[in-house]
Amino acid sequence: MKTYLMLLLAVLGAGGCAMSQEKPVAVSKNPVKVGAWYFGGWSFKPDPEGHTFHISPTLVKDYDFRRPVWGWREDAPGVMERQIDAAADNGLSFWGFCWYENSLNPDSKETMDQLNIALDLFLKAENRTRLDFFLLSCFPVSPANWQKVCDETIRYFKEPNYYRVDNKPVIAFFNADEMLRGLGGEAGVKEALSRYRETAKSKGFGEVLIGARTFPRANDPGFQQKYLACGFDFLTTYNNADDGRVKAGENAFGFLQEGDRKSWNEISAHSDVPFLPVVGAGYDMRPWAKDHPTLPASDYWYANPSALEIGRHLRAGMQWVKSNPGKALGRSVILYAWNENGEGAWLTPDSETGDARLKAIKKVIKEENAEK
Repeated sequence: MKTYLMLLLAVLGAGGCAMSQEKPVAVSKNPVKVGAWYFGGWSFKPDPEGHTFHISPTLVKDYDFRRPVWGWREDAPGVMERQIDAAADNGLSFWGFCWYENSLNPDSKETMDQLNIALDLFLKAENRTRLDFFLLSCFPVSPANWQKVCDETIRYFKEPNYYRVDNKPVIAFFNADEMLRGLGGEAGVKEALSRYRETAKSKGFGEVLIGARTFPRANDPGFQQKYLACGFDFLTTYNNADDGRVKAGENAFGFLQEGDRKSWNEISAHSDVPFLPVVGAGYDMRPWAKDHPTLPASDYWYANPSALEIGRHLRAGMQWVKSNPGKALGRSVILYAWNENGEGAWLTPDSETGDARLKAIKKVIKEENAEK
């Protein structure tokens, strides 16, 4: 009898736990994928006070509420694994890593190479396959380093969790306008992209999708045509803060949302290639601007958004994708950003609100991707 009662209590206890868990929700057969830009600037060698270019004194002292719960550094033991779990547990499907090829800048090469440490840490993490990833090439290119850019980025395509759309590896270039200047205009970029595709094919990766970062230009409907003439396969933005600005100083977060919507509608309307829409989670560079007076910094910022505001904005982005079938690359949106804590846009659990932002986006992703 005692054994029976113990078993009965165990069953009832298990049943009670099961009843307290969230009910499973049927997921749409065609869900909207949500990713985030990842900025790998948190592994620089520290000075004696523990500061780096990005972990700057003002950021640490006056903006501590932005500090991730695991600390400012991403290269501390176990931090990358914690980040991957936090992102995947809350509905994110991929990260777009800012990536740097720095051979054109030999004086700063050693320092700048630290920007790629995060990607190396990601690829060494045991739980790395919980997220897909792709590259956003962020540094200038020229004929002198183009083949190196091709070889070094294409090698990542072999990773089983490299982000693909229609089985094609995806890569984007942040500095598309610099490419036009550095590679000899539209014809030069077109030839360079052709060589990129040929290199990928020669290494067994087949077709690739190459994107250009651009800007909305309502008064110039033909603005995007130069990228199409170059042969880019899709367009995206990194953030749309400039497009929401209404005045110097503080702007309401709602204006940043308007800047994002402007990019979704105007860029997609003025081109016939897919578009990867960006959903902004903030923008405020004041701590870095104060510590680095020579750094080109904006004369404006946006009020720090609540978790609820970020969630509502993501919902709008996901609904835009669903309302514009065929326009969004891979039926995806990307958030700005996972960890632009210095620029005022982050999803990392922070020292003030914990994981409130992640919980908000998890709820939205779950609801928007539920089977109707």
